[in-house]
Amino acid sequence: MKTFFVWVTFFLLYIQYSEQLQNLLNTDLHTCIKCLCHARTGCYRRINCARYSISEAYWRRAGYPTLPGDNPNSSQSYLNCMQDENCILNTIVGYTNAFNNLDCNCDGVYDCRDMLKLHLYGEQCGDKVDDDKVSRFNNCASRNYLASMASNELCQVRAQ
Repeated sequence: MKTFFVWVTFFLLYIQYSEQLQNLLNTDLHTCIKCLCHARTGCYRRINCARYSISEAYWRRAGYPTLPGDNPNSSQSYLNCMQDENCILNTIVGYTNAFNNLDCNCDGVYDCRDMLKLHLYGEQCGDKVDDDKVSRFNNCASRNYLASMASNELCQVRAQ
């Protein structure tokens, strides 16, 4: 009986946490994140992006995306997520969406350029993005039909 209870509990946790992740692989968001990770790290592997730019606090702000069966209150869940392509995508989307689609460059459109600034600098959107990151982002963006960015895209953003 005790074994049955353990399996039922595990199954219910699996269902609860497995519904948390969206499949973002091969979507427009996946393409955007590929470019913002390339801008950040110089490579296209999201695992490198995670290693260099997604802290546990970032992951928590993103809403604790977890793999099926993982407990979001566990640091191990963060580590597991950072080894999974789709979980990393969900983390970056969750983090950038946590700021209510903040328009970091004040062009009236929330797009990948805004997500890049949010990913790099959080809700303050930062100042000017350095030229190397802009160049890497624009190289990737041009190959993937995304809007390019100017290094001086600044505006006075008020976080909500």
